[in-house]
Amino acid sequence: MSRIKIIQAAEAVFSEHGFHRASMDEIALRANVAKGTLYYHFKSKSELFKTIVADGLTELMDRVHADLYADLPLEEQIMRIIKHNLDIFLESSGFAHIVFNELSNGLDPEVLEEVRKMRLDYIYFVADSLEQSQRSGVMRDGNCRLAASALIGMIDSGCRYYMNHQDELTREQLEQFMYTTMTTGLFLTTT
Repeated sequence: MSRIKIIQAAEAVFSEHGFHRASMDEIALRANVAKGTLYYHFKSKSELFKTIVADGLTELMDRVHADLYADLPLEEQIMRIIKHNLDIFLESSGFAHIVFNELSNGLDPEVLEEVRKMRLDYIYFVADSLEQSQRSGVMRDGNCRLAASALIGMIDSGCRYYMNHQDELTREQLEQFMYTTMTTGLFLTTT
């Protein structure tokens, strides 16, 4: 129970203040735990930050995993990837803020490297599905890791835009725009 409260509080503090200005004291205060309890669960601010990012990406991969390995057409897989990413970011604006603003904002080199590896693992995870579609002739030949990176980057940017401009378009319009943009460039034929 304490660990969950700490993670929730830390996500809020990192989101509001950024990694460098966030303090373990404030995180403990917001979680309503003793500082010793905080350090019992997390040895450092860096470890806590990495845990938040890892937990968010793991949850995202868990949601996407079943869809990528189900017997679904690539078009449906891509739409579901878009929806799952939007779900995660819209359900947790704190996590979204961390992903959109803190992952390249002067983190300690060791933390930044571990976070980059987590993001790369997610890209490779999506690329595997694209490679399967390529082998079956549904998708053009090309670099699937680059395509996965482009898809995820577009989703991240689209989510960030949507979160700041919800009065301009609906979620369905955003999903359809991202889907159409991605599939028009990838598929040999569109349906």
